[in-house]
Amino acid sequence: MQRERAVQSVEISTIAHATDDLAKVEAALRSILPESLRAREIFTRRYLQGHHGNPITTFDARLTKLGDVEDFTRHFMKHMSRSEKLSIERDLDLHSDEEGNLFIRVDKQQAFRRIVEVGDEDPIRVRFKFSRFSGKPEELMKEFLESE
Repeated sequence: MQRERAVQSVEISTIAHATDDLAKVEAALRSILPESLRAREIFTRRYLQGHHGNPITTFDARLTKLGDVEDFTRHFMKHMSRSEKLSIERDLDLHSDEEGNLFIRVDKQQAFRRIVEVGDEDPIRVRFKFSRFSGKPEELMKEFLESE
């Protein structure tokens, strides 16, 4: 089975604080998308209030259509460095759960520059949900991360 087909769905999300330029945050999000998804309105915005009354905006997208999932997965993995894939694979227990989810945090500032780089500070969160019918999630994730 192809690695893209083992991925059942993808969720992409981030938070924008009051000091963030929402247009730049959305540009960073769109920069990690393949051309087939960039022009579409896939992100839902929610306007919330923080603990101290500060405005917070969340951006969320969920990809479930096979073509969209495959396009995103192929594009995302192509733009991630081999060393970062190896690092995630080495610490797979920190990036996955028993439910078949692989979690990757992308540096939002680097994404704005069209670079897919792992980062924990102010990240874009990407969750890959692996199909349990395709095999053992841990094995699927390792195969996924080893691909080019």
